[in-house]
Amino acid sequence: EIHRHDVIHHDINTKIILIEKKTRRIKLVDFSLATQLSRKHQPVVNPQMSGGTLAYMSPEQTGRMNCVIDYRTDFYSLGVTLYHMLTGVLPFTAPDAMGLVHCHIAQLPEPPQERNPQVPIAISQIVLKLLAKTAAERYQSAYGIKIDLLECERQWLNTGRINSFPLGLQDTSSRFLIPQNLYGREAELVTLQAAFNRMGAGAKELVLVAGQS
Repeated sequence: EIHRHDVIHHDINTKIILIEKKTRRIKLVDFSLATQLSRKHQPVVNPQMSGGTLAYMSPEQTGRMNCVIDYRTDFYSLGVTLYHMLTGVLPFTAPDAMGLVHCHIAQLPEPPQERNPQVPIAISQIVLKLLAKTAAERYQSAYGIKIDLLECERQWLNTGRINSFPLGLQDTSSRFLIPQNLYGREAELVTLQAAFNRMGAGAKELVLVAGQS
């Protein structure tokens, strides 16, 4: 409903989700960081002073991905929230803010099922899809997320278990979104990736890239 009104919350986390015990109605609060949907780049900011809760922040919201921010940033934060609810811990921890930013950008989370064996594989896969590093790999609509969760509920009520099933079969974006892929620089990307892998093993290199961006 929020996204249908072209609003991005920007700070989905466990503290802003309220549940009325009697009616079990769920409400989202704290729209102090919410914005109208606009495909703009997030400027690089000091993570200690950035808007939003850093532990739940999407990679693009850190300002270090050279990506525009849209409503799918909320899906990543929802993934962190579900991860926390299912396992009791956050997907990423670090001794400082910059370390946490690095985790969001570069590290893959441990599957929820490995943290808590009681979590069905299908639920674990849904959370991991929400936690994809790039927005294009996440769910593209809240409707798609809802349909998959309802399928989990249907299986649980009917059989007492949840089996794996193909995710996102009814997940279609209601907006025209151009993928933020880099075209025409395949050879350069291979060179950069190879250098990155060597440096990850301890090598020290300087790589210069020429030509149009």
